[in-house]
Amino acid sequence: MAYRDPLTGLWNRRYFEERLNEELSRSQRAGLSRRFSVMVLDLNDFKSTNDRHGHVVGDTVLKDVGEFLITHLRHHDVACRTGGDEFTVLLPDLSAEDCGHLIDRLRRALEAANAGRRIPIALSIGTASWPQAGDTVDGLLSRADEAMYADKHRQRVKRVPATARREVARRNAARRSRAPAQQA
Repeated sequence: MAYRDPLTGLWNRRYFEERLNEELSRSQRAGLSRRFSVMVLDLNDFKSTNDRHGHVVGDTVLKDVGEFLITHLRHHDVACRTGGDEFTVLLPDLSAEDCGHLIDRLRRALEAANAGRRIPIALSIGTASWPQAGDTVDGLLSRADEAMYADKHRQRVKRVPATARREVARRNAARRSRAPAQQA
């Protein structure tokens, strides 16, 4: 049975799911003394990269993300390509607080790696930690996914110029002031 993604060399979804189930069982047996986290990463605007530059360039970006993860994660973390432009990482013995530090470190490293790149890599990242974020595989993945989409939204808002954000806020305030008052 193949466990490697042929393009990136990372582990695949099947391997990730098996390892995640093992880690959850191990942590449940050990109780609160053993923690772990999952991280979900998604390439921002990857479809437009493929559309503008072609799939060969898109494949190169995916390979670069794989190399980036291998380089910047711990040797016992389990980095996987779980979808087209989606990556998931199992982070044994990493708490929620530690995940925040890891995300900061990855963002700094990605910013440095993007210096001089013709096509910069932008990632949305979300994490979830056991047991705080959920006590099932589906619950953890769902929370990490939600956090990743929240990050994607924050990044989109940051890319909108401040003047455009103020204009949207002004329009929303005007709409609210015109709306009839709700009766209690």
